[in-house]
Amino acid sequence: MDFTRRMGHLRWGLALVTGLIIIFILFILFYRPGYYQANAKPQTHPVQKTANTGRLPGKNVFETSVSVSQTVYPATFADNKPKAVILVPRGDWRRALTAANVIHFPVDAPILYIKKDKIPEIVKKEIKRLDPEGLFVDGNVKSFIVGSVNQKVKDELKELKLKYRQFNATSIYDLAAKIDHYRATINSDHNDMVMVASANAPEYSIFSASWTAHAGSPTFFVNKDKIPQATKKALSRRPQDTFIYLLGNSKVIPPGIAKELGRYGHVQRIPGKNHFEMSTGFAGYADFGPNFGYWIAKTIRMFGWGIAEAGHNFIFVNANKPEMAIPAGILSHRGKHGPMLLVKKDALPQPVERYLKTVQPSYTGEQEQLFNYGWIIGDPEIIEPEVQKDIDKLLRVKMPSQVKKGDAD
Repeated sequence: MDFTRRMGHLRWGLALVTGLIIIFILFILFYRPGYYQANAKPQTHPVQKTANTGRLPGKNVFETSVSVSQTVYPATFADNKPKAVILVPRGDWRRALTAANVIHFPVDAPILYIKKDKIPEIVKKEIKRLDPEGLFVDGNVKSFIVGSVNQKVKDELKELKLKYRQFNATSIYDLAAKIDHYRATINSDHNDMVMVASANAPEYSIFSASWTAHAGSPTFFVNKDKIPQATKKALSRRPQDTFIYLLGNSKVIPPGIAKELGRYGHVQRIPGKNHFEMSTGFAGYADFGPNFGYWIAKTIRMFGWGIAEAGHNFIFVNANKPEMAIPAGILSHRGKHGPMLLVKKDALPQPVERYLKTVQPSYTGEQEQLFNYGWIIGDPEIIEPEVQKDIDKLLRVKMPSQVKKGDAD
């Protein structure tokens, strides 16, 4: 064996290993991966959830009402199914707001939109998924039709084996009175805390749907120049004077109408110069005290959300989409109870922004913390993603450093 030759091979091997070690060390010292050089790409799908908000999607009233229903009722067991479904023919926001008076217990039912001549397939599938139990106090009725429909709709309900009750009337005023009388029948009493809205100003009343679903207070309608006879009759049915809360400023519900309503009880106007301000005024409004029959019945009057602090849920709806907004009221019945606030498609109105800053939570501790949450109703074409981001920022917990700086961001 040639020793010199072997040593030559060994030297070459050592040189190769040394070279590889030097290359490895230089790689470690000078290689800089492009961790911070990624180009931001637009999201291919719209944001449905943020840390403090969740969007219930829908590009039309049918899809949106189904999204709300699916969120509120998992329908996996008897205790998370509705007793019935409320079917409202699309086309009149007043009809939908009147239907909201059916939602509360003991009925416990979501509003689903239908067409006058048929039940859309998406809604039919949702009814089958919900498989409503039936309302025991009303002969196991499983569906309520609010408004006029063709016979085909009733036939479809029969095919689904859903016993129905229909509320129909010649006017929206009579319809509201009829549903109110039905509620009084199954509750054995008329609710003596009611809301009165203009029949021609949806933006001043749609946010009441969340309170109606939550507490059962009905909404009746008036005009600028008169109180319809059906509304008068409904108010006079109360066994005692009524507490009446007006949804509208003096231009929407004139002082003369307010004065005439005083014949039927105690009248108060929800604060707010415009509809955005009134939605926040309603969220912060509360009327507590003894009822008119307090010395006999010991009942307490409790009307309004009265929210002026952190730790609550809110429902955000487009003020220009009243029919789409109203079914979301059930989120205050079976979801995270809270008021409905009005926004624009592409902007957060100043009154709503100011209110959210007032109730924005501040950091309290690692294990005990109040949080706010918001439901965004409708597709990004209804409420744009930038508005959702602005809402999320105002619902976010302010950390100690931000509180010191007075920075809500």
